[in-house]
Amino acid sequence: MSTLARGSSRMVKKVGIAAAGLVLVVAMVASTKFLTPAEAAALNPAEFSVQSYAEENFPKVVTSLTEKATDLAVLAPAVAADPVAAGEQYGTDIGSGKFAYPVKATGTVAEVNADFMVLTVPGVPPGVTVRIPLAAAVSGTPVRDAPGTIKFSDFVGQTDFQSVANEFKLKVQSEVIAPSNPPSLLGKQISVVGAWASGGPPNSYIIQPVSIETGA
Repeated sequence: MSTLARGSSRMVKKVGIAAAGLVLVVAMVASTKFLTPAEAAALNPAEFSVQSYAEENFPKVVTSLTEKATDLAVLAPAVAADPVAAGEQYGTDIGSGKFAYPVKATGTVAEVNADFMVLTVPGVPPGVTVRIPLAAAVSGTPVRDAPGTIKFSDFVGQTDFQSVANEFKLKVQSEVIAPSNPPSLLGKQISVVGAWASGGPPNSYIIQPVSIETGA
């Protein structure tokens, strides 16, 4: 074969390879879906905003706790008699043998200090202390957990799950406790709806309030 023929043959092969490559590129482009910026953003989960979540869900939690609340005069004797049976009947299992309860109580404010309002509640067993936490004493996760509707699996991880409880506490402080003006309630009868979690001090009910109403 002459040099000219060999050159032509190589040229034909190169053109063929280039053509095949072009066909492949065209096919890839044809099968590719191009997204607008809005479509691309929709495919990626938005960054979690605990403030937005709490703004939407805290009112739902308040409604749920109000609807499910067991009067402390009923709950306290039941817990004293059989904590597990009481938890299964009235509460939400939060693990390690502990339960979070929707609860309500009506009593007289016997003491107000920087950390708690202490209530005298008719019907609770003798020796039981009932307190409403104030300011930094609002702690733990009972408001998040007691309704039984907010699950760990709803969130990407532990950080977001915990941040919801923290944001709910801030709302309890700013939207429930502060407007009630606790020092002004001394000696008055109040009705409280909120959440309590077992596992704390014995013979003590620390009710995180989602509602405080003044009576006589």
